Amino acid sequence: MIRCQMTVLYVCTKMHIVCAHNSEKKGNVVKDALRILNLEDSENDAELNGAMLSARWPECQLVRVDNRQDYLVALEQGNIDVILSDYTMPGFDGRTALSLAREKRPEIPFLFVSGTIGEDSAIEALKNGATDYVLKHRLMRLIPAVDRALREAAERAERERAEEAMRQSEYKYRELFESLSDAAFLADEKSGKIIDTNRCADILLGCPRAEILGRKQSQFLALDHARPIEVGITTTIACECEMIRADGSSLPVQVRATRLTLYDRALVLRLCHDLSEIRRVK
Repeated sequence: MIRCQMTVLYVCTKMHIVCAHNSEKKGNVVKDALRILNLEDSENDAELNGAMLSARWPECQLVRVDNRQDYLVALEQGNIDVILSDYTMPGFDGRTALSLAREKRPEIPFLFVSGTIGEDSAIEALKNGATDYVLKHRLMRLIPAVDRALREAAERAERERAEEAMRQSEYKYRELFESLSDAAFLADEKSGKIIDTNRCADILLGCPRAEILGRKQSQFLALDHARPIEVGITTTIACECEMIRADGSSLPVQVRATRLTLYDRALVLRLCHDLSEIRRVK
């Protein structure tokens, strides 16, 4: 029972560390070098884009394409940090380019750099997933626009990594929680309300999990009449008391309670071991 309890606490602590680590991060590291895919039919305009961005990212590499086939090839090859696209071109257009980018590489920031995009078209493009737009006659906006787009992409990627780490931690927690041989109750310390249980708790109480969650521990455990016992672990409080089952009957249990903090919330984990068989033998 002690080993099960310590393992649950370890997993809960790891989950808390993951959350704290991600919440403490301030900002994101922006790349010193960039690989830019520029969909642009004008070679001179592409050179201007590259010259402007090289002032901020001296090692930037700009790859210019001017047709659908080369654009698709570049998307498939990957290793792109940002996409710049003109809005109107002979034989191809920026709206289709945006749609293809959202379909194949949605994680890459997409900015329009155009001299012909109007306000209505720009708003529509932003609604369809473009990160920003820059007018060619206001090219000084290109650096801050790309800088912001890269930061937002980095923050989004970090959030996704954090969410995946949380999903993995929660999966491990759930898998372990359900495998415990004792009935487990995780409750809010302040309110006493149960926020999680395992299958063993369902069986011991004789009611489904849905009927347990949200109810107070005092409805199931006669803790006011508990007999304390020594367990040799300073962080754990143990006692013996009666558990009141859903049908009104009761059975003796040994309860080990440990306080813990998860997601900045004070909780109490109680593991209840059925003593009925031991009492019958005695």
